[in-house]
Amino acid sequence: MASHVLLSEPNREKPDELPVGIRVADKAGAQVGGIHACPDLHGEASSGNILAFACATGLLVVTQGDGTPAIRHLPYADSLPDGKTTTLIGGRGLQYFLGNYGADKVVLIDPTLESDAFRLIGLPTRRVHFAVDPVRAKFACVFTEDGQLHQIDVVKGEIANSLKLTGPYSMDGHWSDPRPRVAVAGDRIVVTDPLQGVLHLVDATSFEKTGDIAVEGKPFNIVSVGGSGQTHEGE
Repeated sequence: MASHVLLSEPNREKPDELPVGIRVADKAGAQVGGIHACPDLHGEASSGNILAFACATGLLVVTQGDGTPAIRHLPYADSLPDGKTTTLIGGRGLQYFLGNYGADKVVLIDPTLESDAFRLIGLPTRRVHFAVDPVRAKFACVFTEDGQLHQIDVVKGEIANSLKLTGPYSMDGHWSDPRPRVAVAGDRIVVTDPLQGVLHLVDATSFEKTGDIAVEGKPFNIVSVGGSGQTHEGE
């Protein structure tokens, strides 16, 4: 962040367990301040000019302070059930974070609020994967183990649309077993279907299926990559 580096602090007493916090170093490598506690640190994302780390107790929220990063702890609300976020995605266009919370929920997080910063959204079955829509800023997508893709309205904090795409994919078994993944590319949402060997295409505006792309093997993780060209006049 600017001329500073944020480093996860390992659990030195139990090296096999998750990190316990964040420390800040300047460009010379010297530590600035103490350790910012973040037990069971797992998950990190940025949204706009805010960086967030998921902890067992809430989030560490990082902004650019007066010369050095400003770090504060945003505790989970007392109204939330037992659980924690371990995967964070930062919103694009709108400043928010989307995280997992329990097996069948996601949580919307507004890090600028002191109260009511967490909004829990229940899902019909256990969550498999989720992604934000970088083009349509008010929407995110969540795929659940019953084969449905859900469009989340992050402003209203509710499911706006649901679409059946695949057969069931149980979350039982190893965490790395091939299961559908979601990516948004322009006006298309693409969902992998490892058991059928296809990519399902969904129109991101109408939220209707538009086709399939057959691929060999078991398509699993997917990422959308884009770019913009530069026009050189008079050459």
